[in-house]
Amino acid sequence: MFVRKKVVKGGDYYQLVESRRVDGQPRQKVLLHLGPYETVEAALKGWSKDIKRLRRQARRERERLRQDVPERREPFPFERDMLKKAENAERKAASLANKLGRLRGIVAQRNGEAPEGEA
Repeated sequence: MFVRKKVVKGGDYYQLVESRRVDGQPRQKVLLHLGPYETVEAALKGWSKDIKRLRRQARRERERLRQDVPERREPFPFERDMLKKAENAERKAASLANKLGRLRGIVAQRNGEAPEGEA
């Protein structure tokens, strides 16, 4: 297992890759996309921070809406946009949390440990 660097227009991008031989030929399988994080450790640390930031952002947007929008009226278009931002942040946080769990499972398996929650 190793981290492979890909160069794209927006900058460098990293992937966690496993190498195997199939019919005597080397084959690489992408286990997980690490995005801008160069190492597994950086991804573990960075994703945890990103998840907290996204959840905090979603919570702030929803709190602002609760304060500004009385329940008796429809939200204005800009308020609906705020709600969409909150929903998008929550969706991204959930996706990252899923990837973080998968990465922790891969690391635990690699170290011969039981994945979290399977003791």
